[in-house]
Amino acid sequence: MNKLSERFAFVDFGSVCSGCEVNCCRRFYAVLLPEEEKDFEDVSFLIDTELGSVRAIGSRSGLPCPYLDKHGKCSIYAKRPLDCRLWPVIIYYDFKTGEKVVYLDLDCPAVASGKLPHKLIKNVVEEVKKLSLDTEWLKRYTLAPWPNHLIEVARIK
Repeated sequence: MNKLSERFAFVDFGSVCSGCEVNCCRRFYAVLLPEEEKDFEDVSFLIDTELGSVRAIGSRSGLPCPYLDKHGKCSIYAKRPLDCRLWPVIIYYDFKTGEKVVYLDLDCPAVASGKLPHKLIKNVVEEVKKLSLDTEWLKRYTLAPWPNHLIEVARIK
């Protein structure tokens, strides 16, 4: 597997997300890894941060993600980018300590209500520990505007 997102093929929140009325794909964008940008160049857009831009797909200007089908399902679920694959798990850079910090996003009803399987989150964190994310990209990702209603799960040196 050469793409980072493929290392998280085991992540499937489908059963947790099924029937969710909030639908993150109607509300949020997903920041693309540099290696994913070419795959989505026809639908991606720039998000500016203090340290430069990142490319993203998803909800923008009140419109849902272009990959959301009429039934509220992702039409590219098996090939979705890492940010889509992991959400409501978010990896940020701590500018004070230089650590990667893994969070759960409380804007996800499953997180807010404690319905995410703890074992799955533990497995995601263990795989995140093995990731070699570009630090400069991670800094820009961290600075991309986001509601940030987060709870910390793990810190990685």
